[in-house]
Amino acid sequence: MKLGQIVTSNFAIVVDSTSDLPEELLNKYNITVVPAWVVIGDKELRDRIDIKREEFLHELTHSEEKITTTQPRPLDFLKAYEEILKKYEKILFLGVSNKLSATNQNAVIAAKQAGKEKIVCIDTLSVTLGAGNLALHAALRREQGMELEKVVEEIKELIEYVGLYFLVGTLDYLHKGGRIGKAKHLLGTLLNTKPLLFLNQEGEIDSFKSVRGIEAGFEEMTELVIQYAHKHKNFVLGIAYGEDNPVFEELGLKLKEKTNPLIYSKALLGPGVLTHVGPKVEAVIFMKIPDSMVDAYK
Repeated sequence: MKLGQIVTSNFAIVVDSTSDLPEELLNKYNITVVPAWVVIGDKELRDRIDIKREEFLHELTHSEEKITTTQPRPLDFLKAYEEILKKYEKILFLGVSNKLSATNQNAVIAAKQAGKEKIVCIDTLSVTLGAGNLALHAALRREQGMELEKVVEEIKELIEYVGLYFLVGTLDYLHKGGRIGKAKHLLGTLLNTKPLLFLNQEGEIDSFKSVRGIEAGFEEMTELVIQYAHKHKNFVLGIAYGEDNPVFEELGLKLKEKTNPLIYSKALLGPGVLTHVGPKVEAVIFMKIPDSMVDAYK
């Protein structure tokens, strides 16, 4: 990603590619991505650089090759840090939950090599737009001139307010990849139902409930968001998905109209998520914004 111009608060914001922030938001808010690696057969490709999201989804659903992903390596982070520190004094890295990936461990290893006092690494306890929305908040505060130390305080508070619920077509991918977490008890029980899962406060996949079909799942998601909006006046909202689903996209737009979030975004899920949940997945992500932080969105 382009680093762009240095703003008043001289720190860079870095995420891994499982944050799933759309390209336009990455560019607008000057957020750098360290990509995951996609392995298709004997080819190693960098997410979003060597293979686009749409291309990966096609490979995942049509290729006969074995497809896996690996987190960015310490050297990948080190190279990114060293390049960034030529222009910035400090770096804030916001990464995927440690319960889902070793990405943060590699980011920390590289930070020690690059100069730990210059780099703050935070486990968001989330993934996709859960982590992405935290990065957007940091970027908005940076634009206002807030110093890194204060931004870190706000991010650590906001982590507790992130909600992420998602429907998957099957639990097989999660089970095979070892990411099924506390939803393991659902295996073998979902004959005519779909699992509605969520990320708990420890950043681990857990089961919320089983629903009778995708329509019931969307109704449950809608109710969750509406209840959240009624309880919390100020919040941000996002949807993320694998295979194209116009019905789900329409649901997202209706939720935006009904609940009036401070920010609404949508994202196509990338390899770091889809290889572990499968191509058939829909997620809603929301985050409460305390009154003391609402001015970041004005």
